[in-house]
Amino acid sequence: MAHSRTPLAEDARDAGALAPTTQVPGMTLVFQRSEEQEAALQSLLIAQQDPASPLYHRWLTPDEFAGRFGVADQDLAATEAWLTAQGFHVESVARSRDRITFSGTAAQAQAAFGAELRKYRVDEEMHFAPANDLSLPAQLAPMTAAVLHLSDFRPKAYVITRDTVQPNLTSASGQQHFLTPKDIATMYNLTPLYQKNWYGDGQRIAVVGQSYVNLGSVQLTNFFGSLGLGVNVTPVLVPGSGVNAVSWGDQGESEIDIEYASGIAPKADIFLVYVGSNQNFNVFDSLAYAITENIAPIVSISYGSCELALSQSTLLQANSLFAEAAAQGQTLVASSGDSGSTECARYSAATTAQQQALSVSFPASSPYVTAIGGTQMAPGTFGANAGTYWQSAGSLDLTGSLLTYVPEVAWNEGTTSRISAGGGGISSYYPRPNWQSGVPGIPSGSNRLLPDVSFQSSSKSPGFILCTSDPFLVAESGQSSSCNNGLKGSNGSYTTAGGTSFAAPIFAGYLAILNQSKNATGLGNINPTLYNLASNATTYASAFHDITMGTNACTAGASMCSSAGQSSYMAGVGYDPVTGLGSVDFNALSAVWPLGPSASLVATSMRLTAIAAGISGGLSYSATPGQQVPVSITLQPVNSNTNAGNYAGTITISFDGAISPTALQIPSTSSGANSYTASYAVTAPTTAGSHVLTVTYSGDATHAPVARALSLTVGSISATGSMTLSVPNISVANNSTALTQVTVTPTGGYNGRVVWSLSATAASPGAPQLSGCYWITPLLVNGTVTTQLKMGMGSACSNVQPQARIAVQATQASIGADHTQRRDLPAGTIYAGLVIFGTLGMKRRRRFMSLLGVITVALFLSAGLTGCGGSGSSGTGGNNNNPTPPQTQPMSYTFKLTGTDSVNLSITASTTFNMTLQ
Repeated sequence: MAHSRTPLAEDARDAGALAPTTQVPGMTLVFQRSEEQEAALQSLLIAQQDPASPLYHRWLTPDEFAGRFGVADQDLAATEAWLTAQGFHVESVARSRDRITFSGTAAQAQAAFGAELRKYRVDEEMHFAPANDLSLPAQLAPMTAAVLHLSDFRPKAYVITRDTVQPNLTSASGQQHFLTPKDIATMYNLTPLYQKNWYGDGQRIAVVGQSYVNLGSVQLTNFFGSLGLGVNVTPVLVPGSGVNAVSWGDQGESEIDIEYASGIAPKADIFLVYVGSNQNFNVFDSLAYAITENIAPIVSISYGSCELALSQSTLLQANSLFAEAAAQGQTLVASSGDSGSTECARYSAATTAQQQALSVSFPASSPYVTAIGGTQMAPGTFGANAGTYWQSAGSLDLTGSLLTYVPEVAWNEGTTSRISAGGGGISSYYPRPNWQSGVPGIPSGSNRLLPDVSFQSSSKSPGFILCTSDPFLVAESGQSSSCNNGLKGSNGSYTTAGGTSFAAPIFAGYLAILNQSKNATGLGNINPTLYNLASNATTYASAFHDITMGTNACTAGASMCSSAGQSSYMAGVGYDPVTGLGSVDFNALSAVWPLGPSASLVATSMRLTAIAAGISGGLSYSATPGQQVPVSITLQPVNSNTNAGNYAGTITISFDGAISPTALQIPSTSSGANSYTASYAVTAPTTAGSHVLTVTYSGDATHAPVARALSLTVGSISATGSMTLSVPNISVANNSTALTQVTVTPTGGYNGRVVWSLSATAASPGAPQLSGCYWITPLLVNGTVTTQLKMGMGSACSNVQPQARIAVQATQASIGADHTQRRDLPAGTIYAGLVIFGTLGMKRRRRFMSLLGVITVALFLSAGLTGCGGSGSSGTGGNNNNPTPPQTQPMSYTFKLTGTDSVNLSITASTTFNMTLQ
């Protein structure tokens, strides 16, 4: 299988072979369609977007797609038999019948696919991947697109924090401005749609991630409460991906997606589809599950990888999956990246030439995905004297103070230390689709251009307010807590950030409103319609904001910026590879969007409620295996003043994408106050995990179709069991670093993600005050595993950035609890300041893109003192500028290392070890 090895391993540091007995769960063999199937699918996709075709917007169900475009039964059986013969355990076959998931050992994988699995070190992280291209038997290779999960590199989120920490960012005191969903609604003219009662009612949006999020957190509650909104989010854990686990960096990304998708479409059902503790699974598995199970007609993804960092087989199978989404009526929306024209600049495993080359982000580069780029407000439009555009706050802060649309330029806030600009350029892999034409500015060429449209993404022009429990993002904002007092965190400040991570869920929220306004159950791939509308000069002038100023070039002098890349793409009239077609007037675009088959019908709302005893939750319920769960289904008009008459048609039920053979036929005699209510009893599956129940109303001659879903969690999806730790003693020379090994031994079946805290418990007589730092990654545990604890003293910690310190105890930072401001504590307390290390990106770049959560913590140990001296930008717990005093004899300090499960905080273990300062 040529080009099947991940390029990320090619230039990484080899750290030896993966142990042959290492379990590799979640391996997935992906089939490719035959030439005849692919031709038939492409014809269908064209017809589904052609208003003159009888197939216009006639979407397939997952089972219908599998029947027409899945692999043949005999080929599926033969592949399962071959996998079993290699010693693998076949775990599942996707509903689309285009992929098989299986598990086994590293030795079995090597024997089956002819590639040794080796370990590779990238920055502070250890990964594994095949050492060469894969091979397959001759009869299987022609029908195989890719074999996934033979490596554990994960994609990155697109969110940028502010360069400069400002401790008192209050609009009342400084008349400074920040964005909330209310401002975005004004900026892009959503208010007229809200006035028609279009808030996304009856629509579903899936946001995909790779971390558990506490949906009942103070941060999410305060964000929505401050804006007068409710939290309407349903969690869906991808089956087989492990138990619930928090991944720092990814947790904050999912919180942003939830806040801004739901903030724009407050009555839409948001589904957070995420993977668990198994590091082999990542956000692309969440995306695949959202598609193969057809969880929602709109899917938002704020992650990406530079195309050159992915194997060609991965790009091939992904595009095949995205075509399935289009056939099912799903619209995929993805961030185009935050590295301007050089997306690969973030990857330290890449060569310098690759980092400096023009490159774009996947999955945004797929023609089946709408790529969302970035803009920022023009200079002079958001400062203290910008009264033309902003309402004065008076004595109180205002949310939603923007008065009108503000002129935009291309987002580019890059400096010599980091690239911060909207991703755009030309795909190196995907050909240019026929629909990407007809708009002034589109250059000649044969490859896909991106982005398609762009929206506000700046972190400081003016930047977005968010609420997060993620300690990485809180630390990057220079705070010790976020939104523990309304929208304000520590020191009365707001947590602010930017990036195309905001732009993608904003557009996804709008699409839910567009769906509702057209009575659509889905729009499929919207790119052909976008470009067709933009090709009309009149429509383009009314529905789009053409961005004609700015570039997405890197800043001259930046380490990842070549002279050829300094002025790569410029915004201009019409389309450009910086902002695409520009931004959108949502109301005007809705007015010219083509009508679908149900546009003239009465908009229908559906309410679902599980009514069994012992069942609890809003749209997320818990049940025991096999439990009968009666569900109440109520249909009524979205506009309560509409006299819609009696309902007719059918109601179908599907569980995890499988449609029940028994449908509810609404009797012709149904009546009752403009609504209809029915009940349906479902049986909870016996398999533990998240299960999605979807209820679909067919519509009738008067009423538009509508669908709604709820999540049913069977059994426990949080970690159970316990663990023990062991750490050998360590010696560290002054002004240097040293390593020691941490061993985690699980008991009682524990598997999950362990996060760490370090505290000092004792010191030898006469030991001086010292300053230092430690590095340790959150660890995924599935069997006895080891990781490294790195400790440094004195000048070895000079890279710890004081701007990013937060004055909190290390235990609080490690488990993501609410942080407190600095106060003097008893002797022996360690104060911690977090500094981000991007695990696949460039080391110590102050941008929020960590995957596993490698942390650096500044230690300030006082032995025999009552407090810690020094100060910092947010009230730090010490001063790292003073070196550790020279020693005339070794001094001993006792430390306690504590590991805690990232979600189930009752699972914790500690051990002590001695550190000798030489």
